[in-house]
Amino acid sequence: MKILKIALTGLALLASSTMFAQTNVLDYNSSPTPLDGHAFIKHHDYQNRVLDYPFVREDDILWSKTYIQRIDLRQKKNHPLYFPQYPVKLGSGQVRMNMADNLLKAVLEDQSLVAYEDEYFDEVKSVVAINKLLFSITEEEYEDIDTGELISELDTVRVESKDIKEFLVVEDRFFDKKRSVLDVRILGLCPVAEIMNKETYEMEKVKLFWVWLPEARQTLANATVYNTSNSVERLTYDEFLQKRLFASVITKETNLYDRSIFEYKKDRMQQLLEADRIKNDIRNMESDLWEY
Repeated sequence: MKILKIALTGLALLASSTMFAQTNVLDYNSSPTPLDGHAFIKHHDYQNRVLDYPFVREDDILWSKTYIQRIDLRQKKNHPLYFPQYPVKLGSGQVRMNMADNLLKAVLEDQSLVAYEDEYFDEVKSVVAINKLLFSITEEEYEDIDTGELISELDTVRVESKDIKEFLVVEDRFFDKKRSVLDVRILGLCPVAEIMNKETYEMEKVKLFWVWLPEARQTLANATVYNTSNSVERLTYDEFLQKRLFASVITKETNLYDRSIFEYKKDRMQQLLEADRIKNDIRNMESDLWEY
């Protein structure tokens, strides 16, 4: 009799759990609403997890150098970092922005990221100083041709994310003998905008600010990139950078004179050849470490 009661109790519990499971499945597979904007429900209300780097000891590093690279957003491979030029709605309250807009929002609006003056990250750049670069109003005077009178007008300069066509990347490359790998880790990003010089009326490249990437990874991990191969496959800016899906050119490596390539190579072609030579030196150095 006791065995029969135990069996009936077990069947009742199994039936109830099955009913609850079916109810949860039906709730999960509910139909999409107009706010979703798709034939399926996209779940996005969560924080992406940032994977930590493997621990590295200074004593395990056999070789190391710091490099600065330039990411030209006009290249087709780098278009996912530049487009869309303006925020695009994705449904369910989601908005996709380019990397410059995400960094500007985090630095200026949310103030969740700290901006720095240069790639040494030892001097903080204020929000006021950045806003002066992005937006300025000046009064200019010119002489009227007909009357000869001086006429004053307000000249407004507003820099948008579409004007940011380059990024500078500072990174460490090192050989870790404990893991036997030549590793590379990005340290910082710098958006470079094209701003008109009011004296020469020529477009000039201006470094807006630097951000320390380890602090910015969480922000970039929650910002999606348009995946050109499969739009349903999520790809974040952090993954885009960590997987090194971008094209870049070396502009500086740590050296005795602390100079960039353009300081001793004036010709553009010679600068590209020098950047390729540095990349070949890195490959040869790695091969030598494996051989000896």
